[in-house]
Amino acid sequence: MLAFIFAFAMTPILAYAEDAPAATAMPPAITDNQIAEVMKTANMAEIDAAKVAKSKSKNQQVKEYAEHMIVEHRQNDKDAKILAKKVDIKPKSNDIARGIKKDAKIELADLKKMSGADFDKGYMKMQIGMHQELLNDLDQKFIPAAQNTHFKEFLQTTRTHVAAHLAKAQEVQIDISK
Repeated sequence: MLAFIFAFAMTPILAYAEDAPAATAMPPAITDNQIAEVMKTANMAEIDAAKVAKSKSKNQQVKEYAEHMIVEHRQNDKDAKILAKKVDIKPKSNDIARGIKKDAKIELADLKKMSGADFDKGYMKMQIGMHQELLNDLDQKFIPAAQNTHFKEFLQTTRTHVAAHLAKAQEVQIDISK
């Protein structure tokens, strides 16, 4: 709903921008430095949630998924840092990253209040939501806006992993709902 409201509110601005002369072309909506910060923030949010799931869940599938998220997101964060240093990308704070951090903190606080099967279902629902949102952002915002070729390739590879995480989360959700 919020996305619809934002898109609706931006329609007049976007229509005006399309009519603007080419000489006043707008810079990308988000920079590589800002995308790097968003990716770092998303990785940390995933790791934090997975640590809680590993300690609270009694379901082996959920625990294994959580461990996989810790390993995968730590590796992605490590790879991102290596690439950023190589191509001189410096993560820069921005509203999207701050929003992810705030939302993840709220969702994690709510999750910590749950237990048993409710916790497992809540964690998997959170995982599906976070991975779906990141997949959409990678496709619609981050990959198209990336300026550095190596960074764009990294984001495309990351997209493949995010899609796999989403598919596995959906699979686990179905299994624990039986």
